[in-house]
Amino acid sequence: MKKKMFSAKIALATALLVAASSALLPQQASVYAQSDSVDFSVQLATINIQIGDQQLSVPGGKSKDGDTYVGLAFLSKELGLTTSWDAATKTVTVSGPNKTMSMQNQSTQYALNGHTFFAPLPPVIIDGTTYLPLRLLLEQMGYKIGYNDESRVVSISKVKENELKLTNKSETQTKSDNRSISLQYPQIEGWANSAASTKINTFIQNEIAKYRAAAIQQLADLTEDISGTEPDFPNTFDVNYRITYNQDHKLSLYFIVYTFSGGAHGFYSWDAHTFDLDTGNELTLQQVTSNNTTYKSIINQEIKKQLKANDYELIEPFESIRNDQGFYLKDDTVVVYFGLYEYAPYALGILEFPIPLSDFK
Repeated sequence: MKKKMFSAKIALATALLVAASSALLPQQASVYAQSDSVDFSVQLATINIQIGDQQLSVPGGKSKDGDTYVGLAFLSKELGLTTSWDAATKTVTVSGPNKTMSMQNQSTQYALNGHTFFAPLPPVIIDGTTYLPLRLLLEQMGYKIGYNDESRVVSISKVKENELKLTNKSETQTKSDNRSISLQYPQIEGWANSAASTKINTFIQNEIAKYRAAAIQQLADLTEDISGTEPDFPNTFDVNYRITYNQDHKLSLYFIVYTFSGGAHGFYSWDAHTFDLDTGNELTLQQVTSNNTTYKSIINQEIKKQLKANDYELIEPFESIRNDQGFYLKDDTVVVYFGLYEYAPYALGILEFPIPLSDFK
């Protein structure tokens, strides 16, 4: 079996103590960057949007990589979200049912219901108008975003999320200006099946306890190794997360573990979990693919197809997913992913392969 690389368990901490490379942190990894100030530009353009039976042409723009931006007014006028602007702090706040998201001009740091995270695309102000990254923002607020290549129309639909509240828990330990441990994790509140939600919350707490122990041990080992020689040597151990699916009595997420101990860049890994909200059990890849007995073959074929289409330069050929393959749910797909250096160089980041769930039925 192929060795699982950069596992987000305790072994990760010691494996990444002195990692260094000449490559820069790739854009797809900027969610793990510790600096949130960027210089980002958007080319203004009219954006065609479909909401239900209504088609609109709204002021917006495109980034150099083709990411869609919309004006702040669109969110309140067409989607009914509440928006506000604080000129003193240059902070935008967008609110909907049970969700409030805040962000600042030219900053990649966001906050959603107290959960702080980084994303590649910042808000921008052009000629006094604030423009926001449409997909990034609305997916966090509980919408599904689609795009028709032929008509160049962006579709927006509201997702029927599970009737629960996800609260953010966080803890930070700062040993010095450049040595810190930061942990964030979600907890479920208000779900009808309290036994199931308690089981999931306990599972997540236990995972965080492992991360905490790994971080403390890493810091202790590093301090002992360099004591008296390099007292200002940096050490960062950051655990964050992303909720990718909160529908149909399932909850899918992945933890993001970022460590930096000097060098050109830090290292990061993902550790994904998908839960059944009726039982509180963690679901396997076969279970989320309709218990299809040929799920591995279907996934392998699709990954090979996508690898060929993207013409990736791999470290070694892909043959098959592992029995413990990392995955998460997103919209109508299961996304299989591979860690840094597992098949591709660092510059390509974590490789993700979305596969329609309909392929398994």
